[in-house]
Amino acid sequence: MGCQASKEQPPFEDSIHHASFQDLQKPKIPTHELVLQIPGCKVHLVDEGEALELSQGNFTIMRVMEQNVALATVIKVGSSVQWPLTKDEPVVKVDGLHYLFSLPVKDGGEPLSYGVTFPKECYGNMGMVDSFLKEHCCFSGLERSKKSDLDWEDFAPRVEDYNHFLARAIAGGTGQIVKGIFMCSNAYTNQVCFGLSVE
Repeated sequence: MGCQASKEQPPFEDSIHHASFQDLQKPKIPTHELVLQIPGCKVHLVDEGEALELSQGNFTIMRVMEQNVALATVIKVGSSVQWPLTKDEPVVKVDGLHYLFSLPVKDGGEPLSYGVTFPKECYGNMGMVDSFLKEHCCFSGLERSKKSDLDWEDFAPRVEDYNHFLARAIAGGTGQIVKGIFMCSNAYTNQVCFGLSVE
């Protein structure tokens, strides 16, 4: 009455080896982890002196994960616009509700500039966004993140000069970028706010 392995079944060791090999063959599917989501946002492509609204909806920050390892961070606005967030990506908090994301492109071309507008209800409550950006990109903000009715179309003509400065700062070393972005964004914001107040 001893315990005997059935001839119809493979030995126990073989079944373990076979299962492990199958597990190794399975493709690893990355998962998306929601970090932060804010409804009611807009994103504009700010280019060549113009601002084109691309999408509106939820501003979402997601991490792309594989086996508890973060592969990438992605920002998405609405259902159709998204871009990666990287350590060397400059992001400027223009004022309390407006953020400019500049994505360097290959071959030294002009950076892509996305202007994100958060809803008025978020004013004074952007601490979580700011903290995340400080940790995951080249972030700078103004000394006083004041509230304004900034219009990306009014801001657009200045972005080209900003991007030229940005390209030079990147070429000169990252030590200049944060200081330079701060000076640039501060100057541009003052011009925009002055222009709006004159009207």
